Amino acid sequence: MKKLLLSASVILLATGAFAQSTTGTTSRFGLKAGVNLAKIHSSGNNEAIYNDNAKSNVGFNVTAFGDFGVANNFFIQPGISLQNKGVKFDGTSAATIGNTTTTTTSSIKRSVMAIEVPINAVFNIPTGDAGAVQISAGPYVGFNISGKDKGSTTTTTVNNTANTTATATSSADNDLSFGSAQDKAQGSTEFGANFGLAYRTTSGFLVGANYGLGLTDLTPKDNRANANKLTNRVLGFTVGYSF
Repeated sequence: MKKLLLSASVILLATGAFAQSTTGTTSRFGLKAGVNLAKIHSSGNNEAIYNDNAKSNVGFNVTAFGDFGVANNFFIQPGISLQNKGVKFDGTSAATIGNTTTTTTSSIKRSVMAIEVPINAVFNIPTGDAGAVQISAGPYVGFNISGKDKGSTTTTTVNNTANTTATATSSADNDLSFGSAQDKAQGSTEFGANFGLAYRTTSGFLVGANYGLGLTDLTPKDNRANANKLTNRVLGFTVGYSF
């Protein structure tokens, strides 16, 4: 929480300075929200197996932001954002022993809520009176605040001789904790980079896409020895309004 408050204070001071030094340029504030397609990417031993089986966790994003002009068609865009991240795995295996076939289907989903503080540099490309294309890039710092691991397994056993079927299902739902200790699920703080493309109309409505590239290893610090590096990858789509 102290890190979050410090980051917010830095943004407020920075945006105030920009606003005071950009007389004659445009300052705007806005809100945008949308859908996230999030994965966790592995690099290291067995990375291909992990990455080939990882699927997108569908979540959401909500961001409040400000645009502070620093030059013609160029501005700084700080903000504060609620981001739903994570990853999902689905798998099916089957084995036949004698006259019995057993099929196991499993699904595991990790969903993490994080507060992000991004600061993007945005280049504005006017498209006449209709609006402008906006290209953006910049760093972010994220703070994991809550999360869950949800899993379910269904086992179906078929006796091919007696032509009978038995099905059993189990599930688990565990809250996640964050920090550097070995018993934590993920680290508590993340740094990364954002890359965005948007279109803003002259009336203030906007639609865009953003790619968040995590740079910090999500593995808790005390567990990183001989472990793969895990980083966030988030593709987000948003609609919003600025004024």
